[in-house]
Amino acid sequence: MVDMNILSALPPLLFTFVIGIIALKFLELIFWEKAWQSFFNAFLKGVKDDSVSSKNKKKGSSKNRRKEPEVKEAVMNSESLSEMLLRQGGAYSGNDFLMSPTERDVYKILERAYGDKYYIFAQVRVVDVLKPNIRKYHTWTKEYQALFRQVSQWHFDYVMCHKEDFRIYCALELDDPSHERPNRQRRDRILDDVCRDGGVDLKRMHLNHKCKKIEVVNEK
Repeated sequence: MVDMNILSALPPLLFTFVIGIIALKFLELIFWEKAWQSFFNAFLKGVKDDSVSSKNKKKGSSKNRRKEPEVKEAVMNSESLSEMLLRQGGAYSGNDFLMSPTERDVYKILERAYGDKYYIFAQVRVVDVLKPNIRKYHTWTKEYQALFRQVSQWHFDYVMCHKEDFRIYCALELDDPSHERPNRQRRDRILDDVCRDGGVDLKRMHLNHKCKKIEVVNEK
């Protein structure tokens, strides 16, 4: 004869069992939904990366493209001070020449001597030739910002590039009497260290005013 106590206990047990199965299925559904969502997001990211990579191959890698530094200014009523001055007119004046007379004369000499093998560019920003090492310092760090600011306002007098692929051959600095000033000597020392650290060959030229010729431009 069946024990009545057992029969009375079956409905609660069955109910608990059913609730447990439903809970397990629900958790399984959530797990698989998250798994599929992760897979789908990863798939979309891969498609996006492939698309960007394809564009970079067509246009040149964005990693190697020059990026202009952001302009950060205090904003006055949604208009910066420079914009307000520009709107008033007469804020800027253009130079007649890109280089000083001496720099133009030196350029002509360099062009005659090396123009068949190298392109010669004048007044090139140092940060277009050298930049802080992003493998070591991320762009948002104070170290990167300090290294960038150190050379961001400086220019090389000339930069020579191989004609076949624009690979940088060397940077050139024309050391005139202004380089004898203490502040220029410090700047020259830092620039020498920056080029040495970054692996850029920096050649310094001296004008012999008496003989009217350039001294020290050594061909490798």
